[in-house]
Amino acid sequence: MLSRTLITCCALAAFSMAASAAAQADGMAVVRDKQTGQLRPATAAELRAMQGDLRQPQMARPQPQVQVRADGTRSAPVGDRGMVYSVVSRAPDGKLAQRCVEGEAAAQHAAHDHATPAGEHGNEQ
Repeated sequence: MLSRTLITCCALAAFSMAASAAAQADGMAVVRDKQTGQLRPATAAELRAMQGDLRQPQMARPQPQVQVRADGTRSAPVGDRGMVYSVVSRAPDGKLAQRCVEGEAAAQHAAHDHATPAGEHGNEQ
């Protein structure tokens, strides 16, 4: 029972940490350098000048609704975010090639792409 509670707490903490990291990532500002035409981080003065534009109200991201089952297991549906698709296609030599891709668009692309047999992955032992 204690381990189940600990796992649940860790899962909920991971959801909140991911949400706060995503919120911080939304705050980056860049400008195009007038001399070089390249993008670069905005200076403090440029940030102050743009501050009126950046203070638009931001919509709150919906939090996953945690569901508790009869056996005490907790789950939270996350939708398509982080969905991994396993795509299998036949290579020109007749062998089956499997790939794992993230997102529906990548799965569609992989399904219509010519298959090449995957070699041994370096991270699998």
